[in-house]
Amino acid sequence: MVQVTLEPLKIPERLLLPTVFERAWTEPANRLRPRILLPAAFTRPAPVLPGEHRVFIVFNRKNGAGKTTTALELACGWAAMGHTVRIIDADPQDAGLSGWLQPAFPEGLAPKNRMTLKNVLYGEVGLDEATYYTRYQNIYIVPSYEDCAVAEYDPAVNGERTLRRAIKRSEAPVDITIVDCPPKIGKLSTFTLAIGGKVIVPSQVSALDAKSSKSLRQTITNAQDDYDVEVVAAVLSAWDITNIAKDVGNEMAEHYPGALVCPVRKSVDAKTAPGENKSIREYSKRSTTTRDFDQIGRMLVAPRGEEA
Repeated sequence: MVQVTLEPLKIPERLLLPTVFERAWTEPANRLRPRILLPAAFTRPAPVLPGEHRVFIVFNRKNGAGKTTTALELACGWAAMGHTVRIIDADPQDAGLSGWLQPAFPEGLAPKNRMTLKNVLYGEVGLDEATYYTRYQNIYIVPSYEDCAVAEYDPAVNGERTLRRAIKRSEAPVDITIVDCPPKIGKLSTFTLAIGGKVIVPSQVSALDAKSSKSLRQTITNAQDDYDVEVVAAVLSAWDITNIAKDVGNEMAEHYPGALVCPVRKSVDAKTAPGENKSIREYSKRSTTTRDFDQIGRMLVAPRGEEA
């Protein structure tokens, strides 16, 4: 397999989204300007130190919110910045990350011997044994497929901190772990939130996402009571100039006062890239969606070698 090397983007300052210490869009929808709303306590991200490991949980309890796209594009951005990234696909759908990224199993390895997240949850292997190369250099994946959904109902799978322990015991030299969560509340989503770490909440700019925001907020609030999780970013996927975009963005800013609120402008590339089994970044470096995700990634994690 020939791997794709993801290069850093050179984005002119004029093409970056403005960053402002505001917590609301107040202008009329027809004059809405995309900008990143910063929390009052925002500071530049610290560099990843040697031996340090950061965990980001991409979470929303609704399908179609942009979780998978957010997980993959941030992984690509961080890999281009020089970091080694492992994605845990905890969303057992054929149309999920494992289907998009297509893990590179060793040649000649029989399907029955291909380890997945299901094997980790059942305690059959550790996380490292279920980690595989992807088409992108410095991005690895722990895949899952539809058969992993059985873990939701099988009493043999217990212990909500199973994944937390698996990550802690991993010996792989990984800088960043990204967890792509399932779209419904159940055992798998509980296991992912119990990992602890920084939570990224994608939300598509739509009326349905606006209606589901209250239950989403309550789920995250409950997780904050039980686990060491912190919402660091709200990603507004498929952002455009509408009243819904304004309302969803303002709700996110109000609900998560310590988080970046980040528009990701919609583009044709974002819809086309998955059909080519490519990340948006690989498919089109000049896409506004690519640029927006790259900027968000740099606001959450400093590039390797960059001083604090």
